[in-house]
Amino acid sequence: MIEYKYPKEREILIHYAEKMENEAALDILQKGVVSNREQALALSQLYWGMIDVAADDQGSGFPLLEKEGIEQWMEYIFHSLNGYLVSNGYEEEWDQE
Repeated sequence: MIEYKYPKEREILIHYAEKMENEAALDILQKGVVSNREQALALSQLYWGMIDVAADDQGSGFPLLEKEGIEQWMEYIFHSLNGYLVSNGYEEEWDQE
């Protein structure tokens, strides 16, 4: 299972997966597990794409991000996803983006 330091990290990821219409990443986030290389790439692509979208919208539509800003939350999410993917053998997929 993907472990997050803060439960809101998952909510933020789901928010951006929905906003970016990334069904593959949304499915992974709902299951909480990456099972193969393609899923690892999908999750990595979501994160790196989300950074640009979040920078553009500054968390618009997500009250926590509107209040606190995106930078710290993006860093929390980075550490959660990086730790999970690397520890499960998907370092190459994480680094591809």
